[in-house]
Amino acid sequence: MNAPLNVFDIFDHDQNFLTIMKRMLEAHMEASFSGVMITEAGSGYPIVYVNPALCELTGYGPHEMIGKSPAMLQGPNTDQRVLDKLKETIGDGDLFHGRTINYRKDGSEFVMEWKIVPIRNEDGEIAHYLAIQREA
Repeated sequence: MNAPLNVFDIFDHDQNFLTIMKRMLEAHMEASFSGVMITEAGSGYPIVYVNPALCELTGYGPHEMIGKSPAMLQGPNTDQRVLDKLKETIGDGDLFHGRTINYRKDGSEFVMEWKIVPIRNEDGEIAHYLAIQREA
């Protein structure tokens, strides 16, 4: 019995697979039921991408979120302890999983559960963060 293929083994299968994977990733993110946000790793974590599900969840359009900090979704009842744990965890280069109260554009509260994954560049440095979010 053959061992299962590693997801990266598929790149050896087809010269065009990188293009196919890029298009599959794009299709997945655009059609996902979960909210997806990508931020830069720099100061304030500027948002560089949001998918339609996140816009539906928050009430903000992409043009209102791109370039801003994810902190725009926080408010008075956002749990600072969760945010401190988030900062510590991603600062260590680890995956974060948490829940807190966030706010929609109309000011209404919702409990957001999310995972944040550090995305490293070719030099192994964290360049971006991928956040997968849903209402809990």
